[in-house]
Amino acid sequence: MKKILNNAGVAAFQTELFQLTLAQRQVLIADIRADFAQFMNTHFDLHINQIVQISNMPTSFKNTLSEGIATTWEAQLHVSFDKETVAADDKPGVKDIIVSSTPLPTINSSTTNSTVIYPFMIWIRYRIAD
Repeated sequence: MKKILNNAGVAAFQTELFQLTLAQRQVLIADIRADFAQFMNTHFDLHINQIVQISNMPTSFKNTLSEGIATTWEAQLHVSFDKETVAADDKPGVKDIIVSSTPLPTINSSTTNSTVIYPFMIWIRYRIAD
């Protein structure tokens, strides 16, 4: 069943994702890398404006999103997703999509050049247009 693209829907999707077998999870990870827009449309109940926004994203940004999400899932981590809500009577002018992932170097007993992967973070916020 498709999830709503909000905090609860993304959390529910990721919970279900990590209950899948590794092979099933790898199929979904390959799918998001192959076609971000199609993946989103397949797994989330998107409004027409969300479909248009995803379709109009630059390819490089869709690739950043898909790779960040896939890498995080491969590390057995949940993507940190925070979508602000807008009251029905609000008229947001601009939607910002802010992403971040900061791998930091660490030392472990087997190598001195390993990295720790932190969850990919997606923050969707609304602001009034100037």
